[in-house]
Amino acid sequence: MGKIDTITKEYMENPIVFADAFNQFLYHGDQKIDSAQLTELDTTEIVIPYGSNGAGVPEQKY
Repeated sequence: MGKIDTITKEYMENPIVFADAFNQFLYHGDQKIDSAQLTELDTTEIVIPYGSNGAGVPEQKY
């Protein structure tokens, strides 16, 4: 399964493919997302750990 995931991630790194896929999925083919305006982000940089700066700590409910 890891190999399929790696191939998919590499495929979706192309901004044209990414924009086309999300335009189809979210906007039924309307060209709302412009591939020329996309920039790559490292998702580990934007993650906010729970509890920092007043962020809520998740509660586990049964």
